[in-house]
Amino acid sequence: MILALCGTSEGTEVITELLKKDLKVIATVTTAYGANLLKKNSNIQVLEEKLNRDRLHQLLEEEPIKKVIDITHPYAENISKLALEVCREKKVTYLRYERPQGNYENENNIVMAEDFYDAADKAKEVRGKIFLTVGSNQLPIFTEKIPVKQLVARVLPMSNIIKKCEDQGFTPDNLIAMKGPFSEEINYHMFKVYDASIIITKDSGTAGGTEEKIHAAQALNIPIILVKRPQINYGEVFWDLEELMKRL
Repeated sequence: MILALCGTSEGTEVITELLKKDLKVIATVTTAYGANLLKKNSNIQVLEEKLNRDRLHQLLEEEPIKKVIDITHPYAENISKLALEVCREKKVTYLRYERPQGNYENENNIVMAEDFYDAADKAKEVRGKIFLTVGSNQLPIFTEKIPVKQLVARVLPMSNIIKKCEDQGFTPDNLIAMKGPFSEEINYHMFKVYDASIIITKDSGTAGGTEEKIHAAQALNIPIILVKRPQINYGEVFWDLEELMKRL
C-alpha cells in the first residue's frame, strides 16, 4: 500500500497512474475541495485532515504502508519535513514528486527573496500597491510589516479563506478570490487594473502559472519579488512521472 500526501494538481495525475498499476492507495488532503477531486475515484481511500506526528505514526502502524509519496506543494515544508522524519523512524520508503522549478535569478526585473519574511522586508519600502500571489497562509507575514490597505491579495475563492483575509483587514477593494492558474493576459490586466507597483509570488512551476505572472509583470515593467523554494534534502526526488512509476 502507498500513502500519497497530496496538495497540488499533480496529486490526481500521480494517483491515476498508481491505480492503473493496481496499487492500493491512501491519499491525504487538507481541504474539502482536494478531497472531492480525489473521491471521484472509488478505488482510493481519501483522508481529509492535517497530519501531525502522532497521526502519521498511527497511519504507518495501522496500515500496511510500504512507501510514502510526498506530492505536497513545494512551499509546504512543514509536512514534507515531518514525513521525512517519520519515514526514517518507521523505516518506510519516502519518495518526493514535485513540479520542476524555474531558473529566474537572471531574469529582468526579478529580485529573489530567501523566504516570505525576506520578501516582506524587501517590499515594505515600496510606496505603491503590492500585489501578493503567495497564498493565504502567508498573508500575516506581510500584514505585520505593511499596511493592509497597501496590499492586494489574490487567493482561492473558498469561504474560510475569504473570512481569514477579512479578519486581517482585507476588503473587496484589495481582495481577489479566484482560482488559478491564470494566463499572461489575465495577469496583465489584473496587475494593471490594481495599479501594482510590485508583484510578490512563489516559484510554483509551470502548473502554478509562475511564468505567466512573470511575463505579465515584465510587459508592464513592474518589478517582481520571487520567493525561493525551501531548501529541503528530500533524498529521492522525481520530476518526471514515468521515472517515478519505474521506481515503484
